[in-house]
Amino acid sequence: MVLPQRHRLRGRGVFDYLYQRGQRFQQGLLQLRVAPAAPQLLREPPTDLEGELRFGVVISSKVSKRAVKRNRLRRRLHEAFLRQTFRSNLPPTWLLLNLRPGAAELSDDNLLEEWSTLIQRAGLTDS
Repeated sequence: MVLPQRHRLRGRGVFDYLYQRGQRFQQGLLQLRVAPAAPQLLREPPTDLEGELRFGVVISSKVSKRAVKRNRLRRRLHEAFLRQTFRSNLPPTWLLLNLRPGAAELSDDNLLEEWSTLIQRAGLTDS
């Protein structure tokens, strides 16, 4: 499943902002940075959908040397993001997920379980 354009985070300035200002949460081999949205950093002009969440995934070659494997992990996480129900009163927020070395060896179930636990710890879901 492809992540829709309105949910994607792209650009060096956006990622630098998240690394500097994002609150960090860790769960196993996943690390999440959460920061308030800063639409002025986006390349494309903001639309009326500014209030939605935006999401980015960073997977270095230390996780897996094979791009096919890294892209497969990224697609699974994009799908998990789209299927996740977030808090209804959540302000415009940006999320950046980093995978640490060893994450490629996790089973799909373990990866998605760590993702769910991580966003609960970050306070992004109601449960």
